[in-house]
Amino acid sequence: MRHTNSKFDTTQCSSRRADERGIALLLALLALLLLSAVGLGMMYMSNTETTINTNYRDSQLAFFAMRAGLEEARDRMRNNATGPLALPTTMPATPNSILYVTNPAGAADVVDPKAAGATSQTPYFDDELCHENFPGTLLLANPGLNVPCAAGPPAGSVVYTASSDPNTNTPGALNYKWVRITLKQNGSITNAPVDGTQPNTAQACWQSVAQQEVPLSSYAGGPYADCIAAQNAGQDASPVYIVTSLAVTPKGSRRIGQYEVGALNFQPPPVALGLDGTAANFSPRPSSANYFIDGTDTGAAGFSSTGGVGACTPTGPASVPAIGTGDAAGAAGITATVTANPDRSGQYTGSGGAPAIVNAGTGGTGQYSGGWASPSEMDNLVQTIADQADVSYTCGIGTPCSPSGPIGTNANPQITYVNGDFDFGNGSGSGVLVVTGTLSFNGNATFNGLILVIGQGIVTESGGGSGGFNGSVFVAKTRNSVAPYAELPVLGTPTFNWNGGGRSFIQYNSCWSKVGSKMRYSIIAMREEMY
Repeated sequence: MRHTNSKFDTTQCSSRRADERGIALLLALLALLLLSAVGLGMMYMSNTETTINTNYRDSQLAFFAMRAGLEEARDRMRNNATGPLALPTTMPATPNSILYVTNPAGAADVVDPKAAGATSQTPYFDDELCHENFPGTLLLANPGLNVPCAAGPPAGSVVYTASSDPNTNTPGALNYKWVRITLKQNGSITNAPVDGTQPNTAQACWQSVAQQEVPLSSYAGGPYADCIAAQNAGQDASPVYIVTSLAVTPKGSRRIGQYEVGALNFQPPPVALGLDGTAANFSPRPSSANYFIDGTDTGAAGFSSTGGVGACTPTGPASVPAIGTGDAAGAAGITATVTANPDRSGQYTGSGGAPAIVNAGTGGTGQYSGGWASPSEMDNLVQTIADQADVSYTCGIGTPCSPSGPIGTNANPQITYVNGDFDFGNGSGSGVLVVTGTLSFNGNATFNGLILVIGQGIVTESGGGSGGFNGSVFVAKTRNSVAPYAELPVLGTPTFNWNGGGRSFIQYNSCWSKVGSKMRYSIIAMREEMY
């Protein structure tokens, strides 16, 4: 019997369907595999991001610990700091010329920056020092840019002191391990001398008024042994220090950074009362026979600030003028005022004759010399002081404000800055007082230190009393009397009015007049080193 296939025959169709069974499962498995790969990739990326974040956080911890070390050292460099540092006075590698402030995290955490060796053995080795150039004193082989040092400083040149961190030598200590302090030379920074025309071996000094570093060899009147010797000779010169800090975290992050710092230096003119500018006004004069201005330096015996008598080393002449003016006309006018009936000239003592009122100006210019010679330089100094002040007052011209309490004490002198008029009343204070407007006070006011009235240049006293000022007072008119109180091209007339009597006085004291020096260390430059 013959059979023919019909188009309705289902045998062949069933066979095809049987051949396609399982394809859906295969596709599902492929999709699952793809999704698994994507998921694993996302998990890997998430873990990588977490690791990056962790490493970044640890690196930031090291960075801020490094900065904490720099700031501790800068703070302890102040002469009125708690636990002040004995700063180096000579260049590396002379004895005691490299100071390390160490901050271990416990007895097992040995911090020895001078010990070279394998990183695992001496993780805190100072491998940056050889990149500091000290020609003629410290000869360490410089392996080149971004290459760590192989040798440390000579043992005799190193001095150690402990950190003032309350948690130092405990597991809670901050992660900076040491801070190094050295003096700076003209050529200490490779390819970046302070002044390429001066010897690389010259010490670098900081000028507070001009806000610049200069080599010691460039000062007129030298040669000077060092910046301190130049400062004692009346120059605006403070040593520049290189402060280096290393931080290492428990996870191994490492950061090393540097500051260049210089002391805010006050070297006021050697005079009990300085009236800088033309035709100084000293009227009305003090009426009492007991009032006096004395330019004889009372020195250590008259100094009672932090550290006591031993902290004062008088510098400069033993006697200075009672009053110094910017020109001959000012000196002549004040002399005529104090010798008028009744003659009080005997109350103005010091160098320069009787009365000790002299023209301190140079060459008939109507102004002092150096940083006290122009409105711009003195205004720059005032702004520098304002940036470093402990306490600031903002007052108006014509609307004086008053202090809320003592503006410093003998045990803790401070820098007080007043932008505008200041009514000191019968207040007391110690340190540095800067007033840009009019300084007013009563007869019982007392102050030990340096008073700078620079701006409007007006001082007014009212009433009798037994107060007095130890140190120095300096007055200069650098600003116009009319708003917006623009800077004058040349110094104007300073004014010192005393409307009263009593037993008040101004007594020159070289230590009190310079008490502001080294109360602050300015950051001149900062950088991070990659070692």
